[in-house]
Amino acid sequence: MIFENIKIAGISAAVPRTVVNNLRDHAFVPLEEREKTVKLTGVEEYRKAADDQTTADLCEAAARALLKGLNVDPKTVDGLILVTMTPDYVAPSTACVLQAKLGLPLAAVTFDVNLGCSGYVYGLYIACSLIQGGSLKRVLLLAGDTQTKICYEQDKNTVFLLGDAGSATILESAPGSSSPIRMKFMTDGSKKDSLIVPAGGFRNPSNDKTRKIEKQPDGGTRSHEHLYLNGMEVFNFSITDVVSTIKEFIAEENIQVDGMDYLVLHQANKFMTDKIAKKLGFPADKVPYSLSKYGNTSSASIPLTMAHCFSKLGDKKDLRCLLSGFGVGLSWGVVDINLQSTRYLDVIEV
Repeated sequence: MIFENIKIAGISAAVPRTVVNNLRDHAFVPLEEREKTVKLTGVEEYRKAADDQTTADLCEAAARALLKGLNVDPKTVDGLILVTMTPDYVAPSTACVLQAKLGLPLAAVTFDVNLGCSGYVYGLYIACSLIQGGSLKRVLLLAGDTQTKICYEQDKNTVFLLGDAGSATILESAPGSSSPIRMKFMTDGSKKDSLIVPAGGFRNPSNDKTRKIEKQPDGGTRSHEHLYLNGMEVFNFSITDVVSTIKEFIAEENIQVDGMDYLVLHQANKFMTDKIAKKLGFPADKVPYSLSKYGNTSSASIPLTMAHCFSKLGDKKDLRCLLSGFGVGLSWGVVDINLQSTRYLDVIEV
């Protein structure tokens, strides 16, 4: 998939103010075990949304900051996409709520996309498609999740990893741009049970049994309406299927690793991402991280990492990056993009 004459004008991210420290908190797990987990995952702390704070709130804050930072009139935005697994409502689409709050025009194409860890790269594909094939000029891509709301607070398999964040990206039509955006995507729904909230939807409706919190066969404590993560299966998928796809993409597009400035991976955990980067031949200084401070933030992790790391680069204006998101679905994708004159805002707290 190749898109021409499109640029990313800017990227921003927002996180909750509440900090959860994996060594200080989670006293239900012995300190020695907490220390081992932090060393393995690389997640020292993450942000947790307040009870009345949602993904929409975080994405709204990121969007307002980006529109202001780029001096973009909301009335000139003709597309709004929200990628999230944790919307405000079953219906209507949360994107519709944000269209009104942000003051976007009534004619703006507006909808939600239910994806998690691969959501940002899929969102880029959709936004580029709307611009190149749908004649839109400017699309606001919002990606974020409040995963702590779907994790039981004493499930040691998830509570050390998953944080909350929202992000905003503005993509624009850029006639005459000499840098095409290339993408590749994959899906394997046969492995859906590796990362899933088993109940609470319409397939397995909520009831007293699905809401019961109890010790599970994997040693974690949670109900069937909380997120289940099979860490070993997701790890194996990431270092085999994901790596294989990225290698194929690199070969198909004749990409030279030495010519890439950065490999920006979904922030799953440090051990996993280090493995992926090593298998792809990327040195450590070309693999930015945000997970020690923010944890695994699902669809927000790639733009959050770029905002966190690239906002510190100063006047460097041209970055050739390989982006890859992978996880729940199971779903994964890779994007080759040249970020020219992209504005990166500092991560904000709300």
